[in-house]
Amino acid sequence: MKKLHIMLICFFVAYQVQAQKITVKGTVVSAEDNETLMAAAITVFNAKTDAFIHYAYADEAGNYELRIEKTAFYIKADLLGYKTYISKPINPTTSVIEHAIRMQEDRTELEEVVILQKQRTLKMSGDKMTINIERAGLGIGNDGLQTLTKLPGIRLDKDENIVFRGNSNLQILIDGKPSLFSGGDLKLFLKTLSGDNIKSVELIANPSAKYSAAGSGGILNIKLKKGVNTGLTGNIRSSVGYAEFIKNSNGLNLYHNSEKWNLNLGLNSNYNESTNHRKVVQTINEPGKTTVLEQFNDWYPKSNSYTGTFGVSYALTKNSQLGSSFNYNSYLSDAITEGKTNEIENDQFLRYTLLETSEYQKNKRLTGNLYYSFVSDSLDTKLDAQINLANYNKQGNRITSNQYYLANSNNQYQPASVIRNSNPTQVQIVNTTVDLEKKINPNFNLETGLKYSYVHNDYDLRLEDKNNAGIFVPNTNRSNHLIYKESIFAGYGIANLSRNNWNFQLGLRAEHMAYDAFSKTANTTNKDSYTSWFPSFSINRNADDNQYKFSYSKRIERPRYLNLNPFFEYIDTYNVQVGNPNLQPAFTDAFELTWVRKYKTALSVFANLTQGEMYQIVSYDEATKITTLYVDNIGKSKSIGLSFNTSFSPTDWWELQVNTEVSYAQATSTIPGYAFNESGANFYGNLSQSFRFKNDLSFTWTSFYSKNGNYGNSEFLPAYDMSFGMRKEFLNKQLILNITAQDVLKENQWRQITTQNNVSTNWTNQWETRKFTLALTYNFGAGKKKKIKSANLANEQNRL
Repeated sequence: MKKLHIMLICFFVAYQVQAQKITVKGTVVSAEDNETLMAAAITVFNAKTDAFIHYAYADEAGNYELRIEKTAFYIKADLLGYKTYISKPINPTTSVIEHAIRMQEDRTELEEVVILQKQRTLKMSGDKMTINIERAGLGIGNDGLQTLTKLPGIRLDKDENIVFRGNSNLQILIDGKPSLFSGGDLKLFLKTLSGDNIKSVELIANPSAKYSAAGSGGILNIKLKKGVNTGLTGNIRSSVGYAEFIKNSNGLNLYHNSEKWNLNLGLNSNYNESTNHRKVVQTINEPGKTTVLEQFNDWYPKSNSYTGTFGVSYALTKNSQLGSSFNYNSYLSDAITEGKTNEIENDQFLRYTLLETSEYQKNKRLTGNLYYSFVSDSLDTKLDAQINLANYNKQGNRITSNQYYLANSNNQYQPASVIRNSNPTQVQIVNTTVDLEKKINPNFNLETGLKYSYVHNDYDLRLEDKNNAGIFVPNTNRSNHLIYKESIFAGYGIANLSRNNWNFQLGLRAEHMAYDAFSKTANTTNKDSYTSWFPSFSINRNADDNQYKFSYSKRIERPRYLNLNPFFEYIDTYNVQVGNPNLQPAFTDAFELTWVRKYKTALSVFANLTQGEMYQIVSYDEATKITTLYVDNIGKSKSIGLSFNTSFSPTDWWELQVNTEVSYAQATSTIPGYAFNESGANFYGNLSQSFRFKNDLSFTWTSFYSKNGNYGNSEFLPAYDMSFGMRKEFLNKQLILNITAQDVLKENQWRQITTQNNVSTNWTNQWETRKFTLALTYNFGAGKKKKIKSANLANEQNRL
C-alpha cells in the first residue's frame, strides 16, 4: 500500500510539473518587407530576474518553437544584419503562446564590417539555394544573362538559352514576381538587366503549388539591390570592360522614403559590343559518297540598352500598403554575321558559299502594376492583390546574302541569293492575382489564390526575295501573319501542418488554358482548351543542426508562341527553321530529397520524369542539302541526379564554396524516321574562393568544370574555365572599386555532337571570353530604404 502511495505521489508531482510547461512559437520576419528570416537565434529570459531559460533557432521558413516553464518571460532575437529584438514581458495565460518577431535591418558601420566578413556567398534553405551575387562580385561588368551563367549548374546552350541541370525550361522571377519573356526575347530582356544591380539569385529546383506550374526545370528568382535608408539616398555606378570588344554600363538609383511614402527611381544604360564564333561541321554518309559541310560563322552584335524604373508606395495603415511601379526599356542592336561554308564530297573540295547577314532590331517594353498588400499584427493573415500590364513592341529586319563559288576556279556557279526577313511583333499582356494566407492555429495554416492572365500576340513574319532587278518581292509561301490569343485561369490551395519538428505541406493547383491561333496569311485557325491539375507536397524535418526535406511537384512546359506559328525563317543557304502548330505541352513529375547540415552543407537527390518531351529536330534533306530545324514532341525523358554543396573556412580570411552535381539523363523518341533511345552521365563542379584582408580589401577566385554525356541523340563535350576578382572600399565604404577577369582560359564554350541516322552534326559555339572589367560604385545618403513590388508577368512573357 505504501508503495502505491509513493507511486501516486510521484505521478501527481510529474503531472503537475508537466502541466506547468508551456509552448512558445512564432515566425521571424523582416520588418521592412515581411520576408521570413531563417537561422535567427531565439532566446527566452525570465521577466523578473533576467535569468536565461531556453533557446532555439528559426528554421528555413522562419518558424521557431520551444518549451519552457510557465512563468513571466521575454524574448530576445539576434541575427546578423538585423538589430537585436527584445519583446515586452509576456505573462502566459494559456499552454501555447504565439509571438511574431519583426526584425529591423541594421546597417551601422560596425555591423557592416561583421556582415562583410561572415555573410556567405551561398546559402542553402531546404530546396532553395541562394547565391549572393553582390558578395561574390559575379555581376560586375556583366549583364543579367552573363551573370546567371556564373551560378552553380547554370550554362548556356548553343543558342544562348539558359540551362539548369540539363533543362532549359526555366521560370525567371524578378524579386519574386515573374519577369518577361523567354527564348530570344528572354535573352534580350536579361541583357538589358545590369549584373551590377543584382543582389542575389535563388535557385528553386522544386516549387510548390503557389507558383505557376510552368517551368519543368525549376525557378530562378533574381533579387535586385534595394535601398536601406530613409530620406534621399542612392548610388551611382559605372563600369568599363574589354575582351575582344569594349563594353560599358552606367546606372543611377535614387530612393526617397518617409514614414508613409516610398519613392524609387532608376536610370540605367548599357553599351555592349561582342562576338560569337560558331563552327558547324555536318557529315552525311551515303552509299558511295560522303558529304561534309563545314560552316564557319562570326557574329558581331552591337547594342545600346536604356532602362527607366519608377515606383511609389503609400502606407495606408501600419499593416497595409498600396503601390505601383513602372518599367520602360528600349533596346537597339545592330549585328553583322560573316560566314563561309565549304562543301566537300569524298574528300574533294568542290564548292563554297560566302554568307553575309546584317540585322537591325528595335525593341520597346513598358510594364506596370498596381498592388495592395495587408499583413496583420500577429502575422496570421496575409493578403496580396495585384494587377499587371505589359506592352511589347519589336521592329527590325535581317538581310542575308549568299554567294556561290567553285573551289577550283573561284568563279560563281549560280547567281547570288539575297533574302530579307522582318518580323514586327506586338504583344499585350494583362494578368491579375490574389493570394491569401491564413494561420488557423499555431500548427496549421492555409494558403490560397487565384490568377487570370490574357495574352494578345500579333506576330507578322515577312520574307522577301531580291529579284534580278534588285527589288525585294514578297515570298507569300514563306511568310505568315499570326494573331495569337491566350487566356489562363488558375487557382491553388496549400495546407501547412507543423507538429513538433515536423512540417507537412500539401498543395493542388488547377490551370485552365484556352488559345486561338489565327493565320491571316493562310486564313486558318488552330485553337484548343484544356484543364490541367498540378499536385505538390513536401515533408520537412528539423532536428537541431540537421534539416531533411522530401518534395514533389507536377510541372508543365507550354510551347512558346513562336513555335506554334507555322512560320519559315531563313537562316542561311543550308539551314532553315519552321514552326509546328501541332506542338503539345510537356508534363514533368519532379522529386527531390534534401539534407541540410548547419545551413551550409546540402546533399540533394532529384529526379525529373517528363512525358511529351519537346525536342529540337534536325532534319536533313539529301537532295537539297538543307537542314530544317523544328520543335516536336518526341516521347519521354528522365533525369536522375545527386548534388552536393558546402562551404568551409580554413582560416578567418579564407572561405571556400564547393558545388558539385552528378546526374544521369535519358531521352526516348518515338517519331518515325527520328527514333532514338540514348542516355548518358553528366558532371558539374564549381569551386569558389574568397580572401578577405585588412583595409577593406578582398579577392575572389572561381572555377568550374562541366561534362555532359549523351542526351537524346546528342553528346556534349567538356567545358571549363576560371575567373578572378578584387574589391577595395574607400571613403568609409561609400566608394567601391571592383576589378574582374572572367573566363581567362577561354575554354567556356558549348560543344555538341548530334547524330541521327546517317547525318552527324558537330556544333562549337565560342562566346567572347577573357573579359576584364573595371567598375566603380558610389553610395550616398543614410537611413532606410524600402522596396516596391514589380510587375508580375513572368509566365506569360516567358513564352514569347
